[in-house]
Amino acid sequence: MTSMEPQALREVAEARLAVYRVLLTALDKPTPGQHAWMQRPEFAQALALICDQFGLPFPNNDAVPCKYADFESRYLACFEVGLPAPPISLQASSYNRREPVTAVIHEHVLFFKRFGLEHFEDAGETADHLINELAFLIRLDELLMTSRTTVDSLLLARRDFLKRHLARWVPRAAADAEDKRLPAIYCTLITLLARAVDQDLELTNAAISQRETEEL
Repeated sequence: MTSMEPQALREVAEARLAVYRVLLTALDKPTPGQHAWMQRPEFAQALALICDQFGLPFPNNDAVPCKYADFESRYLACFEVGLPAPPISLQASSYNRREPVTAVIHEHVLFFKRFGLEHFEDAGETADHLINELAFLIRLDELLMTSRTTVDSLLLARRDFLKRHLARWVPRAAADAEDKRLPAIYCTLITLLARAVDQDLELTNAAISQRETEEL
């Protein structure tokens, strides 16, 4: 079992990457290219596969508006615009009432810089925004698959980052999305993300425990 562990971890990372890359692209700020991709059969097929994997129904066929202007305005109305705040925030600090916003953002920056996630400022969002958090998880899996960083440091960083941030706020955002009746596509995407984060943390904890047991 021990000799197979690195390969098993890489296989998990590869499967996880496929899920997070779809979710990152679909939940990123709207662009014409993103809109075109989400209208193609390939996106529907990928989303249907992930829905099946996590036991969720596939959203209705008109989940993505045909016109880009409608697609963009709907995203903005869900996540960017509202009084006193948008229906759903995609920033970790919005859900953390125990620490100052600056401290939450600074902690994200320290994680990112330690593992070489560069140019996260280019996203045009604060470090604690979901698109940067998912980019960081993807970065950790890419490092795991290329063996450029020790497995233990990657696993511990992943566990700490998930526990400190996404596992705290994403389930709450998913519940809020349902309560506030966001469009079906966004309810599905955020609920999928919550389930993926839960599974990610469970698998990461299991891998850490196994490695600690083997060292005894």
